[in-house]
Order: sequence, then C-alpha cells, then structure tokens
Amino acid sequence: MKKTFPLFAALLVGLLLTIGCNRTPEPSPNDPLLMSAVANYTEEKVTIESIGSVFVGTTGPRPVDFDKTEVWMSEGSPSNLKLVQTTEQKKIDLAGLQADKVYYVAVKGSKGEYWSELSTPILVIPNRLKPVKELLQTTNAVSFYLSPAGTYSLVQSQDSKELTLNQLVSGKAQKLTYPSTIFFRNWGAGGEQILFETSVNQRRKYVIYDINKETFSEFTLPSTANVWVAALAPDGKKIAYTDYNRTGNVWLYDAETNTEKRTTLPQPYDMAWTADSRSLLVHRYSSVSGEAQEIVNYDPEKDAVTKTLFVTPPKGAVQWPKLSPTGNQLLFSATLSGQSHIWLYDIMTEKLRPVTKGTFQFGWLSGSEFYAVEEGSTSRVLLYRE
Repeated sequence: MKKTFPLFAALLVGLLLTIGCNRTPEPSPNDPLLMSAVANYTEEKVTIESIGSVFVGTTGPRPVDFDKTEVWMSEGSPSNLKLVQTTEQKKIDLAGLQADKVYYVAVKGSKGEYWSELSTPILVIPNRLKPVKELLQTTNAVSFYLSPAGTYSLVQSQDSKELTLNQLVSGKAQKLTYPSTIFFRNWGAGGEQILFETSVNQRRKYVIYDINKETFSEFTLPSTANVWVAALAPDGKKIAYTDYNRTGNVWLYDAETNTEKRTTLPQPYDMAWTADSRSLLVHRYSSVSGEAQEIVNYDPEKDAVTKTLFVTPPKGAVQWPKLSPTGNQLLFSATLSGQSHIWLYDIMTEKLRPVTKGTFQFGWLSGSEFYAVEEGSTSRVLLYRE
C-alpha cells in the first residue's frame, strides 16, 4: 500500500503558504499605512477613489482595504483642510461642489486600531470640459496622433515596430518602414511632414518623413552632439537640445546656417517648440517654489524667458505642454488629481479645466479646437472646442 500522507502534507503546506502570501496584510505599528486619493471626472459629478497600501517589512507597498475612510476638503488652498465625511466606501461622490471653484481633497484610512497619515491633497475642479463629438475609436494597444489640419492620423503599435499613416478623407492607409525603430515626436510643415526620433549606435537621431513625397530624410546634427533632451522645430530647420557631454544648458542648432550656440537656459524637464517654430515651451522646476513646476515661454532670439505661462500647485507635475495656435491656451497632461488627466489652461483668465483621463495623446487642430484620446477599455478620440 502506497503512503500518500507526505504528498498530501506537502500540498497542504504549499496551499497555506500561497494563502499566506496572497491574503491582505494586517498592519502593525512597524508597518506604515499609506492612503492616496484619485479623482474621477464625469459630466455629472466628481468621484474620489481612496487607495490604501501598507509597507510590510522591506517588501514594499502592498494593497490593503481600509475599514473606514475620512475625506478632508478645502476650497482654494490645501492649507485649511477640514473633515467633511467618514465612510466605509472606497468610491465617494463629492456633493455640493461649485463648477467655478477650486478644491483640494485628501483622505485618511483606518485598519483595525491603526490610522494612516493624511494623504497628499489632490486638486479637484468640478468643471470638466465636455467633448463636441467622438471622432473615432481606437485601442489601448496603439498610440494615436492626429495632424493639425485633421487630415491624417498616425497609429503606432505598442511595441513601436509598426507605423500606419491614414489619410482620413480618402481612407488610404500606408505602412511606414525605416531601418531602425522610430518614435513620433511632432507634426511638421503644417501637418505635411512627420518628425521622428530614433537611435543609432546608442545616440539619438532625428528623421523627417515627407507625406507628399513619401520619403524619409535625416536631420543632420552637429558631429559633436550627444543629444539628451531635445525638441525638433516643426519647420524641420532647427533643434533645441541638451547634451550628455556638455551638461548644464540648452543648445540651439540651425541646420540651414550650420550654426550652434549655447543658451543661458538651464537643463529643463522637457521642452517643445510652438507651432510657428519661433519660441520654446519649457517645462522645469519653478523659479519661485522648489516644490512646484512651471511652463514658461523662451525666446531663442533674445535668449530669455519672456513669460511664465503656468505654475503647478505644490508637488504638482505636468508633461507634454502644447500651446494653442492663438497663444492663449495650454494643453498638458498632469497628475494634479491623483492620476494622469489631460488639462486645458486659459492663460488670459488663468482658468484650469480637466478634459479627460489620458496621458500624451492630444493636440491642437485650430485656434480653439483640439483632440484628446480618452483612455479606457475602449479608447475614444474626442473633439473639443473652447
């Protein structure tokens, strides 16, 4: 007769270990509890989702369900938060908010006898911009870019190996191929060219695709350049960049005149040319507060920052700023509400509005129209007008 007990015991031990590893951890005074808040915007309401985690030893954060959640809120400033409700719900609808007001929300959670610290406040603006219409649907497996005139779309696969250029009026689709993997950076020549970045021998290079000629051409960089952060102008004639070998400041190179100069502009997070290729949008740490970030306008001719366009709340972060053709509005992605949203900022009125949940897929189509990809189970390309 076979002895099956040792095998059964081994399976039982394995099962218990699996259950032990997957169960929700019980916190102790030595395991810090953390709570964070995320705002979800719909056309009707704002919902706050509370997310709990616990640090168990040195294993890092693990999700944990809190027994209770306190919601703290203030108007206009994060410095005067007040407790507004205590709930057992993870998703909390915020009632009584005024569309023209700015709010800050933080959460605090309990697990058994232990309480987390109050979370970092997030920005809540209950004035989401409604889309005019849906242009088309796409998938999360691709990146989508719409040309400024709305005549072309470029779709890049998630692994960046497949590029498809679509002519939206005729429906013609064209596969773009290049010897190395290329990444979309911008539209050029009013939407008749596409600017790409690639890497050759571990150095960044830039190529321009002419839609009408159906040809690629390389943008020739100075032989000494080892590009780090860069922005190729839409006219395809100049580039602003920082250099791995020459750290500290931004460099400007004009391919037409083959001239290069060092600017007084310090290393930024990111930068992008305006549509007319005359100035740079620079994203950097705020010159006033080290806890904030700012977007400024830099004039290469004057070698000077001419205007501060937007400053984030403390500890706020923005990405991919894009200035409207009129110069009056900014689009950017930011985690101001706890997760990546696309935001619209009016420079003249200083009014900030959430647009939709998304990251980098958005752009201007005219002085007042823009598109944005609403990310979800089915991503939608939406048209907006302000």
